Amino acid sequence: MRCFVFILVLLFSTLFTFGQGVNFRDITMEQALQEAKNEGKYVFIDFYTAWCGPCKLMEKQMFPLKEMGDYFNPKYVCLKLNAEEDGNGKQAAEKFNVKAYPTFVILDNNGELIHMFAGGVLDLTFIDKVEEAFNPSKAYGVLKKRYDAGEREPRFLASYLEALQNTFTVDNMPELVEQFYDTLSVQDKISAECLFLFDMYAPIGSEREKFLTEHREDFRKVVGREKVDEIFKSKYITYYGQIIMGYNPSITPEDIEVINERMGSLGLPANPVYQLYQTAAIVKVTNEGIDNLFELILNVKSELSQKDLNACLYYVIIGLKEQFSDEQKKELVAYISDESTKGYVERSIK
Repeated sequence: MRCFVFILVLLFSTLFTFGQGVNFRDITMEQALQEAKNEGKYVFIDFYTAWCGPCKLMEKQMFPLKEMGDYFNPKYVCLKLNAEEDGNGKQAAEKFNVKAYPTFVILDNNGELIHMFAGGVLDLTFIDKVEEAFNPSKAYGVLKKRYDAGEREPRFLASYLEALQNTFTVDNMPELVEQFYDTLSVQDKISAECLFLFDMYAPIGSEREKFLTEHREDFRKVVGREKVDEIFKSKYITYYGQIIMGYNPSITPEDIEVINERMGSLGLPANPVYQLYQTAAIVKVTNEGIDNLFELILNVKSELSQKDLNACLYYVIIGLKEQFSDEQKKELVAYISDESTKGYVERSIK
């Protein structure tokens, strides 16, 4: 069993007012379908397990929010089902092939699957994820029916694979993506539907990342500069973050300099967070310059969004914990605004 969070739960700060949250009913799925028919609603199911940390975060931080209750309660009959508990929960989880937690399933009141996706989101964009159920180009249940009926047009297949990926019900997604990518023309690749191929499945140095880099201006025209630049930002931050965390021990300062130059050629919006990651990566591979990095963080932290600062401090404090002094670590931890991130970092450096 696996426990996934699509958007890294440690990097969000939840600042909303708690009130009348989501009304989860203590009934069976069959009863939920009947009540949904009686009330003219859909059925929303939260599949969880007792051991799943992200499930507990959703239960504690998101579902009690008034904004969540205002959205869900008028529209859905809501259930929480333990996917590993004998009976209703386990049987329903097997029916929908649930493999990751939390997984969320939306049904019509006849029990037909409209949409499903795995992974908690610790801000109100979670509602946007649920609303995809009513977008025929995003709703997994709708796309699956078209796929099962034999539709295979490339851009439809891209939408279907992206929705399938988000369910975490298959174990060979990289193979499916590779097979699909090899069938695409250049024109098909440079499309909104296929953008996810260059986000999730194109690490730095891969053929797909090189294609995205080479055709970046074409992608920017088709899908928008902001979306493309955000993908590049995430990709390079992940690359530097893996170095900082020690996941690429063979990397050299010269390798990092090459990547720095490549990133600098992309025309991304100025952001001092890049300098922080680049400097921290060099500190990791050379074991030199920790005091300069510490001073740099203090100098530019006010220029960063809180989200960028939280993420950077997460990587830097944990990845360089052996080099920072205890006093430096204590001061840096204090700049983390999200309590979940702060608690995880504190536990990691003890």
